[in-house]
Amino acid sequence: MGELVPVKKRKNILRHAKRDKGISPGRTVRYQWLRLVRLKGDPFILARGIAIGTFIGLTPTIPFHTILIIFLCAAGRGHLVAGLIVSLMVSNPLTIPFQYYVSWKVGTILTGSSFSWEHVKHLMDMARDADIFEAVKLIYIDSFKSMGSVVLGGVVFSLPFAAASYFSALYLYIHRQKKRMDRIIKASPDDS
Repeated sequence: MGELVPVKKRKNILRHAKRDKGISPGRTVRYQWLRLVRLKGDPFILARGIAIGTFIGLTPTIPFHTILIIFLCAAGRGHLVAGLIVSLMVSNPLTIPFQYYVSWKVGTILTGSSFSWEHVKHLMDMARDADIFEAVKLIYIDSFKSMGSVVLGGVVFSLPFAAASYFSALYLYIHRQKKRMDRIIKASPDDS
C-alpha cells in the first residue's frame, strides 16, 4: 500500500496570538516597577538611588542622565540600578515634553529671562543664514544663558519629586523588609 507519513501539526493562530502581546507601554512600566520593587539591599541606599534617579530624570539634561546618575549615586552612596530604572520610568517620550515645558516656565519665572519660543525661532533663522562657525557661536553663547534658566527651573521642579520618592521608597523597602523578616520568623522552628 502506501507509506505512513507524519502529519505536521499546524499552530492554532488564534490560540497563540493571545499569549504574544508584544511590547506595550503598560507591560513595560509594570516590568520596570517589578524590577524596582524586587531589588535587594539596604533600604536607605535603595531609596537614595531612587531619589537620585527621580531628580536627574526630571531635569532637562537628557544627554547626560546616565552619566549624572552614575556620578551622583557614587558620590551619594545610592543604588545605581534603582536610579537608572527610575530615571527611565520618569523620563520617557510621553513625559519629556511636559518636563521641558514646566522647566522652561519655572526657569523664566525664577530668573526673569525673556526666553520665549519666538526667541528660539529667531535664533534658528539667524543660524540658518550664517556660516557654520557663526551659527555655532550664536547658538551656544546665546542659548547657554537661556538654557541656564531652563536647567534651574528643572532643578527646582524636580526637587519636591525627588524628596517624595525618597520617603516613599524608604517606606516601601522598610515595609517589605519587615514582611520578609516576619515570614522568616514564622517559618523557623521554635528553639524553646
